[in-house]
Amino acid sequence: MTRIDRVMELLVQQDKKGTDGISAQQIALELGIHRSDASADLNKLFKQQRVDKIGVRPVLYRLKKAGASLDKPAVETETENSAVDSAFLGIVGYDGSIKAQIELAKAAIIYPPHGLHTLIVGESGVGKNLLAESMWNYAKGYWQEKEPEEIPFVQFCCADYAANEQLLLAQLFGYVKGSFTGAAEDHEGVVDRAQGGILFLDEIHRLPPAGQELLFMLIDKGVYRRLGETNKLRTSNLMIIGATSEDISSSLLMTFRRRIPVQISLPRISERPIHERVNIIVHFVRQEAARLGIPIWVAGKALETFANYNCAANIGELRNDVLLCCAKSYLEYSAKAGDCLKLDTKSIPERIFALVKRRTVLDDKINRFFRDGMLIQANSDPVKVAEESAHGFHIDFYKYIDRKIAQYRQIGVAEQDMAEKVGVDLEKYFCSVAQVLRKSESSDIPASIIEEIVWETADELLKAATDRFGRTYGRNTLLALAWHMQQFKKRIDSGYVIYNPNLEQIRANHKDAFALVAAYKEKISACLGVTVSDDEIGFMVMFLIHGVEDYAKAHIGLVIVAHGRGIARNMAEVINNLLGTDCIKAYDIPLNRSNVQTIEKLRQVIQETDEGLGVILLVDMGFLVTMEDTLCQKTGIQVRIIPNVTTALALEAGRRLFTTAESLDEAVKAIYNAYDEYVMTIRQRHEGSEWPQKEKKEPPNILLVCATGQGVAEKIKEILLEEIPEIKNARFTMAGAMVDIDQFITRAGERFDLIIGSINPQVEHVPFIPVSEIFEHGGINRIKTFLRTAYEDGEMPGAVKVGKYSDTYKLLETQLSKFVKALPVNKVAHCCIELVDAIAEQFFAGVMEEDCVVRTYLHAACMFDRVHAKEALQEPVWSLKIQQERERDFKCLQQIVAACGAKLVLDVPVGEICYFLGSLPVLDKKG
Repeated sequence: MTRIDRVMELLVQQDKKGTDGISAQQIALELGIHRSDASADLNKLFKQQRVDKIGVRPVLYRLKKAGASLDKPAVETETENSAVDSAFLGIVGYDGSIKAQIELAKAAIIYPPHGLHTLIVGESGVGKNLLAESMWNYAKGYWQEKEPEEIPFVQFCCADYAANEQLLLAQLFGYVKGSFTGAAEDHEGVVDRAQGGILFLDEIHRLPPAGQELLFMLIDKGVYRRLGETNKLRTSNLMIIGATSEDISSSLLMTFRRRIPVQISLPRISERPIHERVNIIVHFVRQEAARLGIPIWVAGKALETFANYNCAANIGELRNDVLLCCAKSYLEYSAKAGDCLKLDTKSIPERIFALVKRRTVLDDKINRFFRDGMLIQANSDPVKVAEESAHGFHIDFYKYIDRKIAQYRQIGVAEQDMAEKVGVDLEKYFCSVAQVLRKSESSDIPASIIEEIVWETADELLKAATDRFGRTYGRNTLLALAWHMQQFKKRIDSGYVIYNPNLEQIRANHKDAFALVAAYKEKISACLGVTVSDDEIGFMVMFLIHGVEDYAKAHIGLVIVAHGRGIARNMAEVINNLLGTDCIKAYDIPLNRSNVQTIEKLRQVIQETDEGLGVILLVDMGFLVTMEDTLCQKTGIQVRIIPNVTTALALEAGRRLFTTAESLDEAVKAIYNAYDEYVMTIRQRHEGSEWPQKEKKEPPNILLVCATGQGVAEKIKEILLEEIPEIKNARFTMAGAMVDIDQFITRAGERFDLIIGSINPQVEHVPFIPVSEIFEHGGINRIKTFLRTAYEDGEMPGAVKVGKYSDTYKLLETQLSKFVKALPVNKVAHCCIELVDAIAEQFFAGVMEEDCVVRTYLHAACMFDRVHAKEALQEPVWSLKIQQERERDFKCLQQIVAACGAKLVLDVPVGEICYFLGSLPVLDKKG
């Protein structure tokens, strides 16, 4: 049976089943043939009037019905034009963030006679294959010399034959009979099969230099030879599209790159706007709804988690994760037989939560989906953004305030506390808006969107602020202020009252700016035709303060540089997330890149990063350590290089650069000191007392000050020694309350580590604890905390050596609101610190690496938040196994978590403890 007969037989079977049609791709899969072969056979059957075509994307085929009209030129023309228009509609963002890339792809296709060779560049999973296929669909409407279905699309993975040049040559160009042992007949290559169409070379960077050179003659002159041919030249009229996930400057020959005139770069999913990320998720869920034949309900929290999920492999990985969650939810659906499949956070793997980077979303529609969830069916439409969202300005203070007040009333926040809470939220909201205002001045809004009188009013106010304060405002600030004024005018016309919870704070902290806007109050009121209240003046002042271009204070630039793929970028993402910034840049050096190319690329990165104060490079190894002077000369920028970059070092460098105003050299010195202290701590743990540079501390010296005499002081000493046996070697000194303590200390000639007594003598740099605290709950623990620093590692059993991470704790607390949504941040922070301290004591012998402290702290915070939201992780299938194998460890951790959870009125379930224990070292394992 011939191939075309097999295709016809399959169509007959499908007709008997009553299906509406079958695509060329489905036929290729069913019969195990190439899609281009299936398309060719189907096109022949269509010309023979044996089958009908249905639809445009994808075209479906079915047996021709009796009595069907055979002459439909108008319909075919309409279908052809529709196919052209819809070729890129399946790509989310085709008219948004990647519009420029789509236009470039169209230009490459329509250029006569057979398009321009194109190279698609982007990380794994960004959609390179989808774009190539869309270009092929687009070509069907422009390459008129053939029927659309006769235009082949042949995909060839270069990685499969990269190690064998002769085999690569044979697969690309084919071979003739007798060209090598076993070549019994002529064999066509992928170039032959792609004639008149598109040859898609995936993973083109895997072609060795010799393999790239094999394509030179094909690209330059459109001719080639099969393997074994010497005299005969074959002509070619195909278009080549290559795709690579590597840096083309290091993986492809320059002589090859210059032969590819069109290069299209696709962004990572994290660089896409939030509404496009949501639409990508909706698209994947819609596919599963169509496959399963049932609607799928996506909970708001699950949708928000996926939308903020920083997946390393981009859209490809996101699709697999969505599919996995749908599969998990389908199990529950099958058991309960509900109306729809429900996808919530219980279906999401734990590893995804660790990669979520919360962002402030300004679009009301997206926030509503994140709150209420959405039902997705096979025919659901993409999420549309509001008119103002399309221009990048989602600013609406009034709706934001109304929404926050409604939320706080719903959870029972007292009215007297609501203004303060809304005020804090509003300041965070405007900080997010300020990020928009500081972007490049490339956005624009049509004049029809904002009234002319509003434009003029906003422009005049900003010019007055420029003259008064000597500041410079960009066009984005003008657009945002004008847009806000128009919203204000519409709100007043609708009868709403303006309320600004931060009015008094703005009036007190920004007196000059407030006075300026107040002076223009009457003029603004007249221009807008409404009365401007003091509350509204406060909002306008925020634009003058936050919208100024130099609002983002200049900082020393920081770039992480490392060899290998994604190492520097991933480290920078972690630090940016913890510090709440996006200022730390990264550069990953391909392992096969030359030193000259590396220096040139670094020159560009440094110039892009510099804000006028210099740039610090944190590098891992290699020749870069010695290139400080060279980079200074090539860039004209002060550059400093710090070697041996680690996550801890990068975190310290970022914290210092963005929280202090040090000069470049001062900052480098401080970072080196922090690095030396970090390394010394690690070496001390391994070398102990053999480390000669640091002397062992003396036992603590405690001063007891009592008004009632030395007998009471002796009693306090007994209590301390009984409650804290670790300080048995401590020195105690007694003094009466009537004694001049300063003179007493001077005569004693000693330095005291702690003072305990009934009266605080106010001794500078010496901590004081009232004697009453000894008899209160937690008082003894506080004394222990003060005394920990007086001992070397191992001297004081039970002391958890995490005091040096106090700065890390403070930093983590500032970012805790990103991980904790409903619980009080300060209480959660206190519980997390207590939990980390206890875990350090029980599981890490009192000493934890800084990255382990951060990981444990954030795991605990997210755990408490999940439990409070009733979204705790389900008990894993291996729960019983880990409880039996690590019985002692499990009970220990369960007690620690229970004690901390009780302070938040939370009962942490077994499932959460199992996952938590899995991240901790094994101390007691049976068997």
